Amino acid sequence: MQKNYRSQSISALSITLLAISLTGCMLGDTPSKQSLTPSTEQTKAPQPQVKVVENGESKAKPEECRAVLVGPGVNQPDPFPGYGGFVGWDTPIRLKNGTWLVGFNAGYWHASPPTPLHYTPKKLEEYQKFGMPKGVVAPTGGRAMIIRSTDEGKTWSKPQTLIDTPADDRHPAFVELRDGTILASFFSYPGEPLDDDLVKDPTMAARVHFIRSFDHGKTWEKKARQIQTPFLYDETDGPLVRLKDGSVIVAINGRAQSGPPDQAGIFRSTDKGKSWKLLSTIKAAHDLQEVTMAELPDGRFVFMSRAEGDICWSNDKGHTWTAPVTFGMRMFAPSLYVLRDGTLVCLHGSYAPGNGGLRVIFSTDGGETWIAPGKDHGFLVDNAYGYGKAMELPDGSLFISYLATGGHRTEDAKSNGIRCIRLRVRPDHSGIDLLPAPNR
Repeated sequence: MQKNYRSQSISALSITLLAISLTGCMLGDTPSKQSLTPSTEQTKAPQPQVKVVENGESKAKPEECRAVLVGPGVNQPDPFPGYGGFVGWDTPIRLKNGTWLVGFNAGYWHASPPTPLHYTPKKLEEYQKFGMPKGVVAPTGGRAMIIRSTDEGKTWSKPQTLIDTPADDRHPAFVELRDGTILASFFSYPGEPLDDDLVKDPTMAARVHFIRSFDHGKTWEKKARQIQTPFLYDETDGPLVRLKDGSVIVAINGRAQSGPPDQAGIFRSTDKGKSWKLLSTIKAAHDLQEVTMAELPDGRFVFMSRAEGDICWSNDKGHTWTAPVTFGMRMFAPSLYVLRDGTLVCLHGSYAPGNGGLRVIFSTDGGETWIAPGKDHGFLVDNAYGYGKAMELPDGSLFISYLATGGHRTEDAKSNGIRCIRLRVRPDHSGIDLLPAPNR
């Protein structure tokens, strides 16, 4: 896989495209060298099990419950240079004052780097065969945008720009701090090195940045601040996690200086996002991408990643981790959430043959046992591309936003939509129920 579509310098976009073809910064001071070489000690982990349940799928169908937040004829962004109809890579958050926000990316394709495009001729030909449109004029590529609701998701504001850097601004994610400050992460994608070597051209690396809002998401810092990592490139799509002590954790994946496979780094901020410390790195014999983590009720951290569904745990607040293990579910874009009752939920895209789409599994023991309808797949949320992100509502249900398609084909990129739906894990943990979206 890697040798065909990914050298040690190419971003995760290539792996995403390959999967489609095969399956259907530190804020403040620069860290010291020592702070970028934390412990990677790994101990043996419990082997996760899948508990298969019958009749756990929702009786209500996705098409009976979903709605569109942004899409064809629905609340589309105003035209800007580089906008061709693609929207996606979204995340919702419900603030303490009741305001709902959804951040997303708007551009012209599955990835929307600035023009003139910066690719090798071979790579550009590959992407255009997938559906990247020709002749696009996008001086700053795609941008991160945001919509808001003040009536529990029934109506939504017109999309506004969250941040527009010189590169494609992707996967905004949010966390609200104790004092009401909102911290947002995203990563910028400028294209790829013309010689496929980020060591020679580090300016073409994807990089994670942070911005903040101090007025409930109405306005945001104009200058994004890059986190410093030990990776040749780095990416994150959240969720950001506010710990019980008020600090914030973010899991970031990237390519090590020594080469593949991709690793994960766990970073913590104790000063409202002004500075970040690398606590640890997590490694496996294969790529760890689109990484996610959560804090469990017993204080442990749990981590998952694409594409093998690796999972591991930390008993010391992220400084050391058990060795990543798999449990038979191959997935993309996993996203972990701990509900108020302690249930651990994993939204994910599924690679299981015949059981694709956006799916969900859940656990009552911190990820050691997963409840699902099959050994290799979760409960169906929607027959869509996915990349779902969620927030828990006061009634205990989850509000989920996600992509209709990946926008790979030119026609899909021109008319992609961000959907939403609600989901409830049954109180007896026998399955899930889909519920109508608030704006349906």
